[in-house]
Amino acid sequence: MSNEIMLFTSARLLAHAIQGTSFANKISGFLTVIAGRSFLLFAIAVLVIVLAVTYIGIHQIAVIAALAMQLQADELGTSNLALALLLLLAWSISTALSPFSGLNLMVSRLIGISGVETGLRANGLHLSIFALLGVGIILLIH
Repeated sequence: MSNEIMLFTSARLLAHAIQGTSFANKISGFLTVIAGRSFLLFAIAVLVIVLAVTYIGIHQIAVIAALAMQLQADELGTSNLALALLLLLAWSISTALSPFSGLNLMVSRLIGISGVETGLRANGLHLSIFALLGVGIILLIH
């Protein structure tokens, strides 16, 4: 329980520290421009950003918290519900694909393959279908 509390507290602290920096403003501006053109491209960009950052070892809670603090649904031309669902979808997909997630590390040790193989081979097709369905539902809500 203490580890989880520290993880959430640290993620919030990191997200708050990143908020308003030039890097965060560039990411936010980039995503706002993409959302102005197409919400589908915006959704794909958010998923790719979250997956890329979690694949290098930064926990998804930090990435999602930083994005949640930077992005404003009204600036993106969407609802708070659609943005929240997109961030939850990105969180769940990155948790199952990241080679550094606790679940993938545990499974990879048990079956003797790497975390990358566990995430991509065991979960790749399932999560691709899940992402398509999730983005489709979010587009209906949007």
